[in-house]
Amino acid sequence: MIIVKKNLLFAICSLFLVGSITIGCKPEQKKEQEKAEVVVKTEIVNMSNSDEIKTRIARCNCGQLEVTIVGPDPERISLCHCNLCQRQSGSAFAIQARFPKEQVTVKGEATSWRFPIKGADPVDFTNCAEDGAEFHFCATCGSTVYYTSDLDDSRIGIKIGTLTEPDFPAPKITGHIKYRHPWTENIESLSMLVVQGEK
Repeated sequence: MIIVKKNLLFAICSLFLVGSITIGCKPEQKKEQEKAEVVVKTEIVNMSNSDEIKTRIARCNCGQLEVTIVGPDPERISLCHCNLCQRQSGSAFAIQARFPKEQVTVKGEATSWRFPIKGADPVDFTNCAEDGAEFHFCATCGSTVYYTSDLDDSRIGIKIGTLTEPDFPAPKITGHIKYRHPWTENIESLSMLVVQGEK
């Protein structure tokens, strides 16, 4: 989905105009136009963090549990290396984004579990849900789709993998890196043979 805003279009046109009239200017005029160009470029960069309204759908593997999010890109997108996230995701880390509750609609049946587990022995590792969280997953296929945090009851966290959107914005924060698998620091440097999914 691509929406070109009027002020973005104006900024692009202005940048083109500023660049085109710089040629042949006197030094003092060129300086003023270079300043104008910086302002225009800044406008374009700032607008790259789009506020446009988007509709995204997160689903479990069997499709029974579905979450629709209508709104702009979230401000909080995190990559967590804690052992809780590793065990929950079945991977070396987990990525999630938090959206305001009013932007989120849940369809289907979700089963939930709380962490920390009441009455259980404390875990021996620090984690991102120490102050309490509830995780919601599909009872049919087991996919965890969303969660809520006791410290942030105005937002719902969505597990990014359930969106299956390769162009979703990258994480902005990370945590619990002492549990990080060293190879995740530079994945592209790994020598891996692609054997599936490529034509």
